[in-house]
Amino acid sequence: MENFVLHSSLMFISCCTLAAVLGLISSYMSVNSSYAQIEVTTGGNISSPIFNRTVSEDAEPRPDILYSALHSDTIVGEVLNNFTYPIELVHITASVYDKNGVIVTTGEYNANDYQIKPGMRSGFHIFLDEKLPSNSKYTLTTSFEKSEDDKPAALLLSVDTNSKGPGSYKVLGEVINQGPDDANSVKVSGIFYDKDHKVVDVDYTYTNPDIISPNKKAPFELSFYTDNPEKIKSVAINAQSDEYSLITNDNQNKTKLAPWL
Repeated sequence: MENFVLHSSLMFISCCTLAAVLGLISSYMSVNSSYAQIEVTTGGNISSPIFNRTVSEDAEPRPDILYSALHSDTIVGEVLNNFTYPIELVHITASVYDKNGVIVTTGEYNANDYQIKPGMRSGFHIFLDEKLPSNSKYTLTTSFEKSEDDKPAALLLSVDTNSKGPGSYKVLGEVINQGPDDANSVKVSGIFYDKDHKVVDVDYTYTNPDIISPNKKAPFELSFYTDNPEKIKSVAINAQSDEYSLITNDNQNKTKLAPWL
């Protein structure tokens, strides 16, 4: 009988200890999670987002989704890094609901830039599986990682021409590698704005070739279909490689804005 009581007591203590450990692990994961969420109505302009998020102990800010818009079967927008350090692998997940609050579809995609430096923006384009009902609402959840390295600025961007055709928009330019080493997987991204600086569309491409030797250059072409190309009044363009980031005029790592009115 005494052995049974002792065994039962040990079992109870073990269960309590295990529950406490699991609770601590769960608490640690919640404190250190890097997720943010916001709900908007279809076509809504997010000027002052309110996030439903877990706040870390030091109340560190989360990347802000400055604007997003839902167009039938796609969601486009831009995200701002308001951290004090660069972030990468910024992933955005959308859940879309009908007017009764029933989920109808989901989608996910990474932001268009490899790395987002403090104060910089990156566009995103989430493709959904079906056309959306009227009065839809959606949530956007972001996840990200802190970058281990801050890429040095060594890529010089020149925009040569842009054109608006029937149902299309095109930007042509070149990227020059001013770094001491090869620039690999050189990616050029663009955020296209209307007259109110709302995101009309986003796009990205790679230079041809996508490996640029030191002091060499390679062309790029951003082109996409759009119902109303005349709505596009300005473009923010960025260039990055695995090793380097964009050289900017003020050297403050801000996305270059090239207005074509």
